[in-house]
Amino acid sequence: MSAGRKSRAGSGQKQTRSFSTSQGRANLARALDTADREKTVVGFARYNMPVAALVPIEAVRMLAGEDDVDVAVRAKITRMAKLFLAGAPPPKRKRSAVKKSAKKAPARGKAGAKAKKAKRGKRKGLSKSA
Repeated sequence: MSAGRKSRAGSGQKQTRSFSTSQGRANLARALDTADREKTVVGFARYNMPVAALVPIEAVRMLAGEDDVDVAVRAKITRMAKLFLAGAPPPKRKRSAVKKSAKKAPARGKAGAKAKKAKRGKRKGLSKSA
């Protein structure tokens, strides 16, 4: 079993480790150890789409704005996070709420029921002028 991508041929630059979610479940202890010991980002993918990342605790301290993270560790975590994101496809854009609310709401009440009947009659080829 492959533990993920380790390096690119010819580039000499390390890649982040990546597991499928099923491999991640089977190798969680290994992934935790890798993130902690190597101070790197370990990715998890479902159907070849990244869904999560396991990061060392120093990354969480960085996000929280704490300054007590070693400069070299900070640089490595930042570099590995950028590499992880570079290998991921761009995120899908969600539909805006404006488009959803622009849909016409169904008519309600007696007027709405009459309008529905008239519409049905037109579809069936019936008309009121008979």
